[in-house]
Amino acid sequence: WIKNYGSAALTGILLALIAFFGWHYWEKRQESKNTATMQEYKKIVTESEGVANDKAAQSRFISSVQALVKANPDSIFALQALLLQAKVTAAQGEWASAEKALTQAVALNVEDKGFINIAWLRLARVQAAQNKSDVALATLKKVTEPAFVASSEELRGDILVQKNDIKGAKVAYESAWAALVKRQQTRELLRVKMNAIGLIPTEITPPNPIRETPQMSNIP
Repeated sequence: WIKNYGSAALTGILLALIAFFGWHYWEKRQESKNTATMQEYKKIVTESEGVANDKAAQSRFISSVQALVKANPDSIFALQALLLQAKVTAAQGEWASAEKALTQAVALNVEDKGFINIAWLRLARVQAAQNKSDVALATLKKVTEPAFVASSEELRGDILVQKNDIKGAKVAYESAWAALVKRQQTRELLRVKMNAIGLIPTEITPPNPIRETPQMSNIP
């Protein structure tokens, strides 16, 4: 049996060992790579804090972001770095640059739906800031996660007000408020916007974080 099948059995054992140790090597390598990428992202966060009114520092910061994205495409760190780049450039009023970064972000193949929806939402907001109302409304259709309904509908209302479509804005704001009612979460700025176009939203009472202590029954 050994003479006939020993060679094949040995080959099978060797292949199994190679697969086992190869998998562990790959895991260790990925862990090391993720750690390095995280450190690079932390460095980018630090760089972002000193770019205000400093074009040279902002240019270095953007270069660092793009280097991270190029080296680690489709990683959550690449997405977060692009969101940060958009935030920094938008704060400087550079809407086109912010839109470019967010367009990059939504094109990444990242599995985190939450972050992707945030990117779509911010992209629509940046487009609206550039008076690209119809483009922004189309972008908002990409925001599909239930957790972002209130924010998406509120922004849709803002854009429709911008287009002087008050009737449509009322529908959007009411939809946003209804989503907040379900979550028992109030949003005062939205209330102000609704009042400004003649809407009176229902009152929302947030849940009391302090639970009432149940009374102990009397002991005879």
